[in-house]
Amino acid sequence: MGKIAKNFLYKRKKRILILLYFAIYLIFFYLIEHVWTNRHYHVLDLPFDHMIPFIPVFVLPYYLWFVYHVWALLPPFIDDEPDDYYRTAFALFSGMTVFIVVSIIFPNEQALRPTSLGTDIFSKMVGAIYAADTPTNIMPSIHVYNALIANTAICRRSERMGRTWESALSSILCTLIILATVFIKQHTIVDLIGAAVMYGVFYVVFFKKFRLPAWLKEK
Repeated sequence: MGKIAKNFLYKRKKRILILLYFAIYLIFFYLIEHVWTNRHYHVLDLPFDHMIPFIPVFVLPYYLWFVYHVWALLPPFIDDEPDDYYRTAFALFSGMTVFIVVSIIFPNEQALRPTSLGTDIFSKMVGAIYAADTPTNIMPSIHVYNALIANTAICRRSERMGRTWESALSSILCTLIILATVFIKQHTIVDLIGAAVMYGVFYVVFFKKFRLPAWLKEK
């Protein structure tokens, strides 16, 4: 590894270190999904949720949610100034932590998934999600919350740089991801409302009030 690359990564060692949160989150997510399962679950789906059609093709934007995190975090990671990176990362981590806490103290589930899936590629992709992710611990929707945070971060940065096309593209993807959560029967309307409320709170905290603490500033 060249000297320039070493210096680049060394300067950003704190930015790299906080990404360990994802490992901690995944441990707790596994516990609430597969270990702490002998609990009473509150069913959240409403009659309106059952009226929403199942549209398998929306699995595509649902999967793009994972790439969306990279789009939101990689450019500010590369930037010399760390403010945008930490602002976005802490907003994501805060919402994910609230989700874990809610799932522990208020176990919840939905009963919206179709009893049988088609044989087309999109239905098979939905089936893969169903196999990996149970219909429990769904509120607030982290898919929706993280998409909103990612979109906010991308739009703020792109508009500051005069790239309005990027803001528009991100907003479209964010909208498709949110729609995907209900069209592939992963979430209820209650989950979306919970995510929107949580987003409103943490938007103020991290995109209006946030000031980078001294210990995170890079010399």
